[in-house]
Amino acid sequence: MTKKEIFLISIVVALAGLYVVYFSDWFAPKFIRIEHTVRGVRGSPGANARANPNGKQVNTVMFSLLKEYKLTAVKVVPAAAFQTNKYAHPLWHLVSKNGSEPIKGFSYGFALPGMSPAVPNAEPDPLEPGVDYRLIVETRKLEGGHDFSIPPLPTGARR
Repeated sequence: MTKKEIFLISIVVALAGLYVVYFSDWFAPKFIRIEHTVRGVRGSPGANARANPNGKQVNTVMFSLLKEYKLTAVKVVPAAAFQTNKYAHPLWHLVSKNGSEPIKGFSYGFALPGMSPAVPNAEPDPLEPGVDYRLIVETRKLEGGHDFSIPPLPTGARR
């Protein structure tokens, strides 16, 4: 090979390397994409009587994931506490040693197949309107977080 051929091959290899680094996701950090929806649901005796014993307005928070994951941990903490303390006391915390069944979405406070509370018999704390929260989900290899809040009840709504 001549010096010219070696030079051209090295230029092609360098350009291919730059393309892979800047225009592919091979080296991009991997994370779990999470979205949430807040739905106001008036309580009924059969729906979730523990969280709504007096028939008050209850907001159901539903989380959706971009694709199915086998989760090993799900945790909701107040965002303000999480900013100052990575190990803030969770309002809801589920764990699984082997991962949950593959899921693409779930609702706050409800059981997930294959997961159990981190503290046996622990119940999720109710979420307060106007407070910022952080959802943290983990798999064996990935972690994701999502900030959310529940909007305040409209004026004239029952509390």
